[in-house]
Amino acid sequence: MVLKLLTEPESFFRDRVENPGILIPTVIVLLVALVAAVGTVPRANISGQFASTAVQSQGQQMNQSMSNAIGGVASTVTIVFSFVGILLAWAVYSIAFYAIARFAFGGSGSLGDTFAFTGWGYVPLFIHQVIGAIAAYYVYSGVNLPSNDDAAMTAFQNLQSDPALFVAGIVGVVLLLWSGWIWTTGMEKLHDLSRRNAVITVGIPVGIAVILRISGLV
Repeated sequence: MVLKLLTEPESFFRDRVENPGILIPTVIVLLVALVAAVGTVPRANISGQFASTAVQSQGQQMNQSMSNAIGGVASTVTIVFSFVGILLAWAVYSIAFYAIARFAFGGSGSLGDTFAFTGWGYVPLFIHQVIGAIAAYYVYSGVNLPSNDDAAMTAFQNLQSDPALFVAGIVGVVLLLWSGWIWTTGMEKLHDLSRRNAVITVGIPVGIAVILRISGLV
């Protein structure tokens, strides 16, 4: 089923137009969010060290345990945001696809079914999150930043320049375009659009996302 989705999305979605189903797409998106959260852990630990170092560098009178607690909160917030961010992106993509298809091209699909078809298109993004998690653990795992604020910033910038993260980012852009191809076919079938209109429907939100990702790599 997954192989058919990835290689023959037209046939895959044609069979599901009448009954898209929301359960499996939701599970797919939740798995993507879970992997994203797990992959954020090593970078979140770095963020926690930053927060702890920043508090101490400001001359705050607090013991080490309190400083570590602040760092732990910062790490947790980073991980939670990475999980929630995937769910928000699903909602943004789905609503954008629905709005453009419906109001610009008279699309016939419902918002709920648009969420379902968009969720199916997250399979390539699952692959991206796995690759990103591997790269993050390779680069950030076990790193302890210097206690000096400036030195910590320099060390972190050096970590971010690691080629593994750049390669993972490039692969992520390619996989996002793959998802875009799947979504284009899905919106074409679901909303009864021409291929041109489906490309526009998906191309606008995905194009913006691609530009943002590329800008983050350079």
